[in-house]
Amino acid sequence: MIIKFLENPFLVLFLLLLSLNYSYFLIPKFPKGIPRIIALSPIFYILYFFPWCFSFAFLRGILSFFITWITSFKLILFCFNKGPLSLCKNPIDFILISIFPLKISKYEIFDEKSVRNTFNKPIYDVKIVDREYEISEENSTRKISDESISDLKIPRDVSQKYEIFDINIFKRYEVEEIFKQPYLATSFRDFWGKRWNRYSSKMLRLTIYDPTNEALKNLSFLGKNTSNLLAIVSTFVVSAIMHELMFYYITCGLCLKPTCEVMWFFVLQGICISCEKVFHAKNWVIMDARISILLKRIFIVFSFYFLLVLPVVREGKNTCEVTK
Repeated sequence: MIIKFLENPFLVLFLLLLSLNYSYFLIPKFPKGIPRIIALSPIFYILYFFPWCFSFAFLRGILSFFITWITSFKLILFCFNKGPLSLCKNPIDFILISIFPLKISKYEIFDEKSVRNTFNKPIYDVKIVDREYEISEENSTRKISDESISDLKIPRDVSQKYEIFDINIFKRYEVEEIFKQPYLATSFRDFWGKRWNRYSSKMLRLTIYDPTNEALKNLSFLGKNTSNLLAIVSTFVVSAIMHELMFYYITCGLCLKPTCEVMWFFVLQGICISCEKVFHAKNWVIMDARISILLKRIFIVFSFYFLLVLPVVREGKNTCEVTK
């Protein structure tokens, strides 16, 4: 019975959707923090197990990234009322943003009733400032909180009394930017922080870097720079572990004695970023900037090939047997 269940992708998807609905409706009833994480522990196991229900190894790799890794991290943030899931107002939003690289549009703040119920003056601009919304009128600017405008709606006929400049206000979702011309990177920090896989970088920053850096800053014997460097290395260590897990899915779990090449690739990148940050802080210049940029790009490409691509090609399989 269980084996047939695992072999049916529709039933497995139903289990995933059921798990996310449980997370949306019941988890907020627990105190935020550790109690919510404990309540979500069965869901984390389901997310870990989910990719094993599919035989195609490449699909396992994709699912392990979006479901096992990113969705788990989003749920962890949700446990502390942080991250993109904390902005969801209904279960559909919660499910879509949990699974896909989407986020609630920053302009999705009104529904259909008229703003004229609250404001009598013409509105010239609407924008978000730190979870508050600035309503800019002709001679003044007012700030209202998220809650106070949750029931407000934009009038259908806005031409007479209202003028909303931003036409994207009706757009509900935005797609998370994943890559941003990584071949133009000028440094390790530029490559990993701003250009390559910005989606996972954002999740790692919110779940690992920010809390680690904040915790280390409170230690009196550590300076600001040391705390920052340790937070960077910690973030890349976690990234290395998650990529090693993805490698385990892709190889169908056959690599019982992992070489850790994939993990060491990301640990090495974290060390490089830390060294680069120290050199920048000390104003140490070893070579011409153009040569430095070229060497960094070459190093990233070669280390990527030998420590990330080759292990996957060597150990990977096109298909795997569904876990029994």
